[in-house]
Amino acid sequence: MRKCLKVTVQGKVQEIAYRAFVQKHAQALGIEGTIQNIEAGNVVIYACGPSDKLDSLIDHLYKGSSAARIEDVIIEPYLNEKDFRGVFRIIG
Repeated sequence: MRKCLKVTVQGKVQEIAYRAFVQKHAQALGIEGTIQNIEAGNVVIYACGPSDKLDSLIDHLYKGSSAARIEDVIIEPYLNEKDFRGVFRIIG
């Protein structure tokens, strides 16, 4: 079953290494969406794909890159109104 999630990752996660880490795993899992820095050093991720692949991505989000310090991962359902065109992008 395909679903979409909005995930906010809190902590020290705004370095490019974390965003590239997430993008690499999302692409390997066939997940489309975006990752973007937001306020207070956090990032927001919009991800769409098969449920089991999203579960695997979430496991990677909790682990993070070697330089990241994850404080919390907030997961919300998301009604996809965007066309990600089958790719996972880093925004700004």
